Amino acid sequence: MPKIFEGLLDHWTAAVEVKDPAALVSLVTDDCIFLAPNAPPIRGRVAVEQLYRNLFARYDLSQAFRFEETQLMGDWAFAWGIDDITMTPVGGGDAVHFAGHGMSILRRGPDETWRFARGINNATRKA
Repeated sequence: MPKIFEGLLDHWTAAVEVKDPAALVSLVTDDCIFLAPNAPPIRGRVAVEQLYRNLFARYDLSQAFRFEETQLMGDWAFAWGIDDITMTPVGGGDAVHFAGHGMSILRRGPDETWRFARGINNATRKA
């Protein structure tokens, strides 16, 4: 797997572990769009930050990705694979587990930094 993917995944996982929405926002493009099942598109950094602030206030998250394929094409790249997340209520209660496939499209910016630009997943709740 190309280093750009490994590095981004490492940074994303670390930011989720310490509940740092600002760090997550630094990993997405200004015009990012993420598509989740049964939800409207999440558009832009402000929406991503608000989503994670709300999630972090309510849940401890454990999120893991395993890419099955990665491709580089100039200033664009894509990857698809397994997306797995467990959400444990902060106040106690049963954890909720979601898993499925996802695809990420990355873009290299003028600063030469790779960021997530688009994403879609079909994660569903698991028993």
